[in-house]
Amino acid sequence: MPPLTAVELTLAIALGGVARGLAVGLAVGVVMAVFVPVHFAAPGLIVYHAVMGSLMLSLLGMIGGIWADKFDHMAAVTNFLVTPLSFLSGTFYSIDRLPDGFRAAALANPFFYMIDGFRAGFIGHADSTVWVGVGVGVGVGVVLVAATNLFLLTVTYRMFATGYKLKA
Repeated sequence: MPPLTAVELTLAIALGGVARGLAVGLAVGVVMAVFVPVHFAAPGLIVYHAVMGSLMLSLLGMIGGIWADKFDHMAAVTNFLVTPLSFLSGTFYSIDRLPDGFRAAALANPFFYMIDGFRAGFIGHADSTVWVGVGVGVGVGVVLVAATNLFLLTVTYRMFATGYKLKA
């Protein structure tokens, strides 16, 4: 292990993941703009949700990477957590069309707010109250992007601080 504190390790690796996520997103956006006209309804929302979404996935990757003993364990994180949350977040449909129970589940999904806010930055329309996804929200069981990132950051920090499954 490098001679860094748990805070330094957590922030360095997480911010490296954010930088990579933003670089890939920017590259895809530039290539896409060549073929499709791109409009920005709210650039601040785009930047906020791109950074927070990249941070969320970076932290999930760090937690999964530390926890996993085998490659199959890391694939399980992707297959049983990230992919279902992505597909059940309203990426390909409006959650307004869902029955009440499924709509409540979608509103409890942090990926929903990440995707909905990012989409609202481009097209100016959101399925939720966008500022609920950014700040303090209301509703039963709603886990917001910022709160989820704070929780994941805390878990990742604790894994480094305690040396959970890490070799010294």
